[in-house]
Amino acid sequence: MDPAQHHKVTHRLFHHRPFRNALIFLAVLSIFLGILIVPIESRDPKVVIHSVEEGIWWAFTTVTGVGYGDFVPVTTTGRLIGIALEITGVIIFGLIVGIIGITMTKRQEEFVWFRLFDRLDHIDAKLQRMEHQNAANVKQTLSEHDEKRTEDK
Repeated sequence: MDPAQHHKVTHRLFHHRPFRNALIFLAVLSIFLGILIVPIESRDPKVVIHSVEEGIWWAFTTVTGVGYGDFVPVTTTGRLIGIALEITGVIIFGLIVGIIGITMTKRQEEFVWFRLFDRLDHIDAKLQRMEHQNAANVKQTLSEHDEKRTEDK
């Protein structure tokens, strides 16, 4: 795909409301739960997530399905938040992938349709030229035929 086509697809994606809303929702949810996890986890002596930065890192790696394991919740509440974040991430990322696929397919279909209409316009113009030429030939033939009939009389 050439850079101009890539830009059109990217532009269309970011102006597609469900795509944009899904990305914003994931980012806001990850930041919110990343901040929320810190005070929840801080009550346990085996705490692994000590700061908001670590909480946000944990939330983003969890929501994306990467889950490096460097930061993990140790409390039951923290783990329930992690489960909710994992499920939400899988669902929303599936939605995002679907939107990307539909957008790319739609762009490809538009290209094919525009190309088809271009070809039909070309064929239509050619047909009109042929009909015009045919009408001129018929007129000339009739004229010659009439002249010959006049000469024969």
